[in-house]
Amino acid sequence: MTKTNEKIHVLADESLGGIKREYVEVDRKAEVGEKIVIVDVILSFGTYHSGDVFDVATKRSASVRTACGKCLYDEEYRVLAPTNIVHIDGERYEMVDRKAEVDEKIVIIAPDDDLAVDGDIGKIATVTEVFSEEDIDASPMGWVKRSEYRVLVPAESSEEEPQPSDPIDVIANLATRVAELERENKRFKDEIDTLHKDNRRHGEEIAQLDKGVHTQSQRHLYRQQEIERVWECMDRIESEMEALKYAAKETDGKVAHLEADSDMRLFTAEEVAALLNAMRER
Repeated sequence: MTKTNEKIHVLADESLGGIKREYVEVDRKAEVGEKIVIVDVILSFGTYHSGDVFDVATKRSASVRTACGKCLYDEEYRVLAPTNIVHIDGERYEMVDRKAEVDEKIVIIAPDDDLAVDGDIGKIATVTEVFSEEDIDASPMGWVKRSEYRVLVPAESSEEEPQPSDPIDVIANLATRVAELERENKRFKDEIDTLHKDNRRHGEEIAQLDKGVHTQSQRHLYRQQEIERVWECMDRIESEMEALKYAAKETDGKVAHLEADSDMRLFTAEEVAALLNAMRER
């Protein structure tokens, strides 16, 4: 039996000869041969829509390919799991795996190779006699083995065959979906704005770093110039010292001669320096 809160799909089941069967949606990955229904279209370009039903032909790690060649992501569909409820002549029946009783209806689900004829699968018959081996005689088919049939028990439910969706519900669902898409669109725009702001901030940080590097480079150049000026001063001082030494040698004899020839007093250091300067100016 199906639960009342499960979403039911009534589809022709080819494995039962085309009898209408109830399927419920199951949120899992599909297997080959199963039916699926589209519940969330991601990227179809209009080739399929929500509510479309397909048979799975092949499967991959995150998608399936249908018998009609459509490739679907696993997030787009739900598996349609078959139930034991079938619809016959407008009535709902549950297929029960047990021994049949006289006057009960049965459906052929797996014809026996020795007894079956073309088109037996899905046939409905009424039990006329039950044998000890649980095989039966059914009208209009005749002898039916226990392994071939399921008993059809009227479904104890007031549920009617699912009707098309109410237009109001459809519009409400569409409005809800549009609102969700608008929220997603706003979220994407906010993320893009954030990325732009981050990009601008990173550009400003890089500009500041470039400016800092330029400033450090100017300071380094200034220091180099100062060092070169100091070296130039030191070279000039060394040159002047060499010149003073040479001048001292040249004037040594003159000073000694002056001291010998005249009883002059000894020159002070300041006077010697002044004399050297005067000689240099000559």
